[in-house]
Amino acid sequence: MTTSAAPTGTAPTPDPVPDALVVEWRPDTAAAVKWNVVGLVLTVLGLVLFLFPVLAQAGPEGVPVEFGLMDLLVVVVLTTVLMGVHEGIHGIAMLAFRAWPTFGVMLVGRVVPALYATAAGHRFTRSQYLLIAAAPTVAVSVVGFIACFSAFGGYLVVPLAVHFGGCVGDGFAFLRTLREAPTTGCEDLRDGIRFYRAAVSPGPPQA
Repeated sequence: MTTSAAPTGTAPTPDPVPDALVVEWRPDTAAAVKWNVVGLVLTVLGLVLFLFPVLAQAGPEGVPVEFGLMDLLVVVVLTTVLMGVHEGIHGIAMLAFRAWPTFGVMLVGRVVPALYATAAGHRFTRSQYLLIAAAPTVAVSVVGFIACFSAFGGYLVVPLAVHFGGCVGDGFAFLRTLREAPTTGCEDLRDGIRFYRAAVSPGPPQA
């Protein structure tokens, strides 16, 4: 993961940014590989997490294992739906802060395919951006965990675990944004984040 200063006059900002330092965070190929490893670990943890309510609901009798082609199809469809819901929650959060989201597909670090929701040109506060980044992970995981107590819960374990692992990018974006000062403005990019830091005077700018 690297950061670089945006060239003067090229940042698509909604208004001029006098006396500010503009810094971009764009995950590279090495970061994408790291995300894959961390995402795999999170998926395994998700399997354990979301299997717990299913086992608790089943009781001493345990969970009957019957898995056919139709079951596989249901799991694949649910996984796909959750990915769409994830981006939709990002979009709803952006709309709540008066930004107009757009959606698409990209490669993170030119390696990992991913869906995205972005609002290029809109500058969020740091607290707003942290909420946007965390909203899908929290909402889907909490609602999904509760849903796993239902009779349909067995079908949700794998889709929820895959979704949980797929939230790794949002997690790294959340942690990266936390490193910025509370006064920093955040613009979501298709493949990263543009930070607008207030200039500090006297003294050198933040690295």
